[in-house]
Order: sequence, then C-alpha cells, then structure tokens
Amino acid sequence: MKAKVIFFICILLFSGMPARPQNKRMIFKGHVLDRELFIPLKGANIRVDGTRKGVVASDEGSFTITIYNIPVFLTVSHVGYETQRIWLDQTKTAITVLMAIATSNLPEIEIKSKTDPTPFFKDNKYAVLDYEVDSGMVYLLTYRSRMLKSELLCKSFSGDTLAISGLLTFKPTGLFHDCLGNMHVLSADSAYQLYRHDSRLQLIYPVEINRFHGIMPGCVASTNELLFVRKVSPDGQIVLFSAIDRKTRSNRFQQASRDEVKLKMLHDSPYDLYLLLMDSIPGNPYEAAYMQWLKKIIYKPNTSTLHKIGDLMCVFNTTDYTLSLYILSGELTSKLKMPVEKIDDGKWTTEIYIDNIKNKVYTTFRKGGRFTLYRIDLNNGELKRQFSSVHDFPRKIRVHDNHLFYLYDVPGEGDNKHLFIQKL
Repeated sequence: MKAKVIFFICILLFSGMPARPQNKRMIFKGHVLDRELFIPLKGANIRVDGTRKGVVASDEGSFTITIYNIPVFLTVSHVGYETQRIWLDQTKTAITVLMAIATSNLPEIEIKSKTDPTPFFKDNKYAVLDYEVDSGMVYLLTYRSRMLKSELLCKSFSGDTLAISGLLTFKPTGLFHDCLGNMHVLSADSAYQLYRHDSRLQLIYPVEINRFHGIMPGCVASTNELLFVRKVSPDGQIVLFSAIDRKTRSNRFQQASRDEVKLKMLHDSPYDLYLLLMDSIPGNPYEAAYMQWLKKIIYKPNTSTLHKIGDLMCVFNTTDYTLSLYILSGELTSKLKMPVEKIDDGKWTTEIYIDNIKNKVYTTFRKGGRFTLYRIDLNNGELKRQFSSVHDFPRKIRVHDNHLFYLYDVPGEGDNKHLFIQKL
C-alpha cells in the first residue's frame, strides 16, 4: 500500500513538469552565390557550429543539410570571400547565401573616431530645430525668438550654404524625409514638400497634416519597382513588413516580427489588452494611470524596422536580436544573430542607422546620458565598437558618408540646440 502511495505521488509530481523538448529534424536547402555577379560558388564549405556536421556546395553552388537541433549557427566560407555566420531557426528552410569578396585579410581592430565632434551650425541668433541629411547635403530648420522667426538652409558637408528659403510664414514643427527621397517641412496643420531651385528653397504641394501622417510614415523604403511598407498591429506587438509592386499593387514579400513574450502576456491578461486597444483615456484616474503605465513601461511597441541597404532588404527584429537579409525578389539570403546581450556599454536603444553612401549599418547603446556607437557586421551579425559620445543626451543621430551627425542642447543658453558633425 505504501509503495502505491509513493508511486501515485511521483505520478502527480512528474505530470506537472513540462515534457522534455524533442529534437526536430529539419532539412535546409540553399545556394551559395557571388554577391556581385550572382554566379555559383563551387566548393563553398557549409558547417553547423558546435558539431562536426558539414557539407560542400556543388558545381551549381547548391547544398542540402539536415539539422536536428534548432536554432543553430551555420557558417559558410569560401576562399577569397567574407565568411558568413547565419542563424537558422524555423523561419525558412530555403536560403540563398550571397558571399562578398574579402577586401582584407588583416586582423580586425577597433575603429576610433578620426576627429572630435565640432559644431556644424552655430549662430548667435539662430538655433537648430531639426535637420536631415541627404545626398551629401544637410538641410537645417533653424529658428530664433521662440519660433517666431524660422528659416530653412541647405549646406554642404564643408559648411557652405547652398540654398536658403528666407523667413517662413508659419511655425514649423520639424522635417520629414520620405521613402521616395523627398524632403518635407511639417507644421501643426500642414506638410509642405521641399523643392530646391538653384540657391532657393521653395515649399510646394501643401497637404493636410493628418492625411500626410496617414500615408507617408508607413512607407520605409523604395526602389523603381517596389515600395516597402511597415504596419503595426493595434496592440503594438506585431510589425508586418511588405514589398508592394508599384505597378500591380501586389505583395512580393511579407515578413512579420512578433514579440512573443508580450503577446503571451496579453493573452493571459485580457484586461491589459482591453486597455491597450482603447482609443480614449479612461475617465477613472487610476485606470488612466494604469493604461499609461502599460503602454510606456510594460508593453512598449515593437520597434523592429526594415531598411534597404544597397541591393538588399534588411529586417531588424529588435525583439529577438536577429537581422534577416533578403534580395529584392524576396528570397532570404541569410539570418544573423546580433549579440546584443553581451554588450556592457549600457542598454541597447534598438535604433538602427544606415549609411546609404557606404552601405554600413550602426546602432547605439546608452549608459546614463552617453551613447556608444557600434557597427553591425552584415556577414555575421557581430557588433563592432566605434566610440562613445562626447556630449550627454545627444538627439536625432544620423550617419551619412562616414560622418556622424546629432543635435545637442548646449547648457546655459536660451535657444541652444546646435548640430554637431564628427568624422568616423
């Protein structure tokens, strides 16, 4: 009888334990190609990290490999090419690996900033409200006398003034650079497209601001054939990316970035979901405070983004620290894992900065008021430290043609926002 009781207790204990996960057998098929010429790379080595398992690409650059433990890193190498370290999960089982020609066999070293930051625009009368960088030119929205007088400037990287608008007849709120390459000046009620004609900057095609915000921010990149669109679910935890054919309006590509942890929390807490989906603030002050706490602290929106980098689409999933690269036809070339959790330079900002001239990608970590800039290696996802900021709490960081830009509020001055530039 005693033995039966012990047996029954054991059954109760072990029945409550989660079952051991079973290894799932998955077959991955792919092609290894030269990134520039799109020709097969015969003899490329494909190896599963941490194991002895590996295959060699055929004459056509194709390979098939069976993996039992997912997720795992797959290392692809070939003489004369940059080695890639791809993160394999259950996203897709067919990949096209594009290998870039190795530019140097020198050991990797930490890159230091070549110069200290210097004021790009500093005027005793005017401060910088906002700025954008495009095609080697810097557009500045300047102001004085508490926004009563505002002006637009277009400058070269050397600081020469190329064009000017004259005093604006309205109070601007900022600049917006859309996915088609157009620059806009925003106000509280309208958006104006910026047009440069010789040495003059003109504002054309005014659009009602709510209509503008309903159309343009969702488009994040474009080509002559495609528009890349980002949509966020009402609860803010799912981001859907699409590539839309500009002629047929059909979808060529779709990928969703889901914050699975937050979605499970919402599934288990229907009241939280109810508050997140409310269009208005509850009348009960305690309920209103709880809703703001949920939105700003507990269920921060998914910040995953899509960027076009050269001839690739890059989806940065900030919820699981992965980076997926696709060719423009929608085929996955590689999925990389960014070792964000290993960085000790503070909290990851999840911000992604693209240098479209040099096709380089950067991100930042913050500790206190300082940020540290890291470059993301598109071959393996590794984060390579560049330098830490000189100023505390810089605003609106941009990287363009190996130059870092940011706004900084100079202490002890009235209209004190200045734009700084730093050579990388």
